[in-house]
Amino acid sequence: MENPTTLLVAIMFVTILAMAIGSILMACAEIAGGLRRPAPERIQLSWILLMLFILLNLFWETTAILEIDQWRFAEFLYVIAGPIVLLFATGVIASPEQASENSQRYDHYLGLSRRFFIMLALHDAWIIGIDIWYQNLNILSLVNGLLLILFLLLAFSRSLRIHVAGALLAWGGYVVELVLRSLETPGIQ
Repeated sequence: MENPTTLLVAIMFVTILAMAIGSILMACAEIAGGLRRPAPERIQLSWILLMLFILLNLFWETTAILEIDQWRFAEFLYVIAGPIVLLFATGVIASPEQASENSQRYDHYLGLSRRFFIMLALHDAWIIGIDIWYQNLNILSLVNGLLLILFLLLAFSRSLRIHVAGALLAWGGYVVELVLRSLETPGIQ
């Protein structure tokens, strides 16, 4: 890392991720401490925990930024767009429910879901864009493409069953991605 701009990009990237991670951790602390009334539904809690996993995974990949020697401003904007989208998605999914006498059990979650899943789809599109930009399309790009499609389907579904199945598929997709990254075979980094 000879270029100081690389360090600045990495600092900005990590700072935005740290804000999102802090937000999720504070929400989890409130939930664990019983301070959220009403407590989030299990499906929302599943997505909150998956967001923490996604954020920590992206944080772990920050070292890839250090391998880039030259930066253009447009490239910088694109690279930090991913953490920004995740910060916004975190704010959406971790938002507490406002108690209301007229609301049904899953109204809060379903009210958040369209915005949340569109943001997750944007994030996966961002990852594919990064892979294309740096000429690193691989099997992980395919996994992200499948997750993007899943998130778009969830964004436009109001069926709780579909959302539960989608949560299981998303967890599976991210676990598969983690396993593929850990294998560190050529072309799967």
